[in-house]
Order: sequence, then structure tokens, then C-alpha cells
Amino acid sequence: MRLADNVYALLDLAHPIGVNAGFVVTDEGVVIIDTGWTHSSALTILGFIETAAPGKPIKWVILTEHHSDHIFGASVFKARGAQIIAHRLAKEFLESKGKDYVEEMIKSRNKLWQEMATMPQGYDFGRTFFQKVELVLPDRTIDETTDLHVGGEELRLIPTPGHLLDCISVYLPRTKILFAGDTIYSGYPPTTRFGDASQWREWIKSLEGLKELEIEVIVPGHGLLCDKSEIEQNIRYLAKLLEEEGNEDERVIENRE
Repeated sequence: MRLADNVYALLDLAHPIGVNAGFVVTDEGVVIIDTGWTHSSALTILGFIETAAPGKPIKWVILTEHHSDHIFGASVFKARGAQIIAHRLAKEFLESKGKDYVEEMIKSRNKLWQEMATMPQGYDFGRTFFQKVELVLPDRTIDETTDLHVGGEELRLIPTPGHLLDCISVYLPRTKILFAGDTIYSGYPPTTRFGDASQWREWIKSLEGLKELEIEVIVPGHGLLCDKSEIEQNIRYLAKLLEEEGNEDERVIENRE
């Protein structure tokens, strides 16, 4: 999907509720934002790039977090000479996991799909699903807002902790497009199970910061394209969770007294 003269989004890539990715074409080469969950997802992104920008080298891949649905296609682009950039904490997580991360995901998907009765026992569907996936580490890391200039295009990499502590959102000032990663969900509630109340408060701060940007289109990590009104929807959801968490804490105190 073309969002501007040189900015593209790819929605619903290989996920029960599809993960989104995108790319920016510059005079110097292409910058990719997230790579999908599988080798095939990455090849799909590559196919769109080769159609939109034939002959252009892939210069950078920006990973908006460390979760597998955003990063497992990265080796496709690394093999084509791309440099990979992510948050410092994402690299630390991936270094600690190593190649075991792929195996963990294969086993966890097999267990989940079998429990959901979507596949018969005895089949290693996870290995088929994640075939050819190879974990690659970032070449460069950030831990503060960083401007990446490529071929006359500015991409502002903004740490937006909340969903995970290593989340990054990517803002394009010229076209006023935001690739939000999992900092913003569109059309359904954000996934909060990877953090606690303190992390949700950080998430709200991150969203409040994004509200200050001049944005025309948001590409969320999951869901449909949206505008800035979705930021407020996410804030309200998180604020309600915090209120409920506070009420639960009060009930625990009352029961102890």
C-alpha cells in the first residue's frame, strides 16, 4: 500500500492478527521497518520493494522491538547487505537468547496450535512455519531519539517503551507518517501481558509524546491504518487498566486489615 510518493506499508503479514511492516525508498536506497514473522513474509516485502524500486539497494532495516513477529524475516535482508538497527535492549535480549529463540518459538507454536486443536498431534508445524528463519543481531543500536538520514530522507527513531521496554517508533517528518510498531494498536486493545502497571505508565508517557508530533497517517504494529485519534484510544485503555489495577491493590489491602 503506497502511503506517499516513496513510503509503503504492508499489512497483515503471517500472524493470527497480522503484523504490519513498511519501507521507504530514498535516492540512496531502501529502508525497511520490521520484517514480518517468517522467511516468506520477508520475501513478500522484498517482492514489493523490487517492484516499487527496482535495482535499489536495501540500506537499513529498523526493528521496532525484539518480538519474533517483527524480526524473524531480517536474515533475508541481511543477506542482501542491509544494516540492522534496533534498540540497545533488543540486542541485549537477542544476544541472551541466541539461536535458541527460534527453537523456542517453534516449540511454543506447536504447543499452542495443538492446544487449540488447529493441528493434529505429532506434526512439527512450527518448523514448517518458521522454515529458513535465522536469527540475526542488530549492527547498530540506539537508546535515545536518533535521526537516520538516508538519501535525503529523514527517519526519526523514537524509543517508546511500554508494550516492551525496547520498542521504537519511526517518524517521517516530511510525509508526516508514523510507523508505531506495537506502541499503537488499531481497532482492538493493545497487548499488555508483557509488562505490569509501571510499564503501562511508561507506555502512556510514550503515547503522550507521540501526540506532540504532526501526524497524518499511523501504521500500527497490528491492525488497520489509523490517525492520531487512535493514540487517545490506546491511552484510555491503558489508563482504565491502571485504574482497575489500583482498585485491586486497594481490595488486597482491605482484606489484609
